[in-house]
Amino acid sequence: MRRQARHDPRVDLALAALGVVASAALLVLPAAPRGRVAGALRASVIAPLALLQEKAETSRRAVLDFGTATRVADSVRLRAVRLDAVEAENARLRALLGLGSALKWGFVPAEALQGRAFGDDHTVALGAGARDGVRRFSPVIAPEGLVGMVDRVEATTSVAVAWPHPDFRVSAISADGNAFGIVYPHLGNAATRFLLELRGVPFRNALKPGTLIVSAGLGGVFPRGIPIGTVMGEVRTTEGWARTYLLRPIVRAADVTTVMVLTPERAKVGVASVWATAVDSAARGVVHAGDSLARRDTLLPRDSTTRRDSSVRVDTSARRRL
Repeated sequence: MRRQARHDPRVDLALAALGVVASAALLVLPAAPRGRVAGALRASVIAPLALLQEKAETSRRAVLDFGTATRVADSVRLRAVRLDAVEAENARLRALLGLGSALKWGFVPAEALQGRAFGDDHTVALGAGARDGVRRFSPVIAPEGLVGMVDRVEATTSVAVAWPHPDFRVSAISADGNAFGIVYPHLGNAATRFLLELRGVPFRNALKPGTLIVSAGLGGVFPRGIPIGTVMGEVRTTEGWARTYLLRPIVRAADVTTVMVLTPERAKVGVASVWATAVDSAARGVVHAGDSLARRDTLLPRDSTTRRDSSVRVDTSARRRL
């Protein structure tokens, strides 16, 4: 148990009296002895106290400066995170506008809200309903490709089944038209749970990794040509007459925030050329950018070696991505 500190007022009074007496004595001393005593006091008593005070002030300023620097750094990080999120959202909205421009008609834009509050992890609530032209079984698409299908429709809202849902099915075909099959969600574990399977592919049709799989247009729900996923590899099964392939989805359902819902009339007409047009447009944009850099390079002075080499590298990398 810690002992309580003893405090006697008489000790304080004695010290104060001693200080007064010492001060009076110093005042009556001649100038020379008084100067020596003052110098001795400054060197022995006052100097350490002054140094201690200086260190304390330096420490206080350092703490204040550290706090200020931390707040500034946190503010910069927060702004950077917000800026990245805003840029990503703007890029997605631009892609959605590009998709709308390619479709031209027959679609309803809708905000997509996800969460377990709706009773199912693999459904998406849409901010558009029957009043906007949304109908049950309407395809739901994103700039990248297929998201799912409308399952329930209210006046102003609707609920769509996304591709990870266990009941999701879509007839599919390879982009080159050589292999047909049915796409199912891959009911695996952990990360493989969010992949797809292309089942029922005739054994004679072997697909290479990276092959694009699109909707086949059979069944009357999904029109032909909507990107679904790319082949990752073959899944070994006991079936000897058909192959099964594991697909990487084109659309990450968890990242979907805004979608397009196709109207029945637009689905009947088809969208086979929509994504091909978008890809061709993007390719032309990259080539145009590379050609512009090449033309600018020809206008540079001969002594601008560094800038000319940089332009050539950008042009080469742009063409390689195609």
